[in-house]
Amino acid sequence: AHSLVYWVQDLYARRLLGDGSHVFAMTSSGGTRVMPFYGAVSAAKAALESHVRQLALELGPVGVAVNALRAGVTDTPASRKIPVAEYLFQEAKRRNPGGRLTTPEDVATAIARLALPGTRWISGNVIGVDAGEDVVL
Repeated sequence: AHSLVYWVQDLYARRLLGDGSHVFAMTSSGGTRVMPFYGAVSAAKAALESHVRQLALELGPVGVAVNALRAGVTDTPASRKIPVAEYLFQEAKRRNPGGRLTTPEDVATAIARLALPGTRWISGNVIGVDAGEDVVL
């Protein structure tokens, strides 16, 4: 989580962030929920979300928007390292109103749209990219 802050500080110091820039971080529902075998990641995601809010406050005056995207359960090499990955995939498909897992393309589309000119006012948020999966029990 702290690496986001260091990375942003470095970009800002090099004058690579300015009016109209966007910073995106990736989080998960683990930032606000507890799950077996996910404790260290949950703590890191909670800290990351806090950093996003703080960076949005500090960089807003210079026109930089900062947001976290909370993707739904996505089948990736990283998610497959979770011991209960297959169970998570099946439960997410069952729970998701869209009836499928989130894809990397879903996330890329959200980032591309949030990075369009005129979206600076969307800042300091955790934005769900999951077809409503996170709000369904």
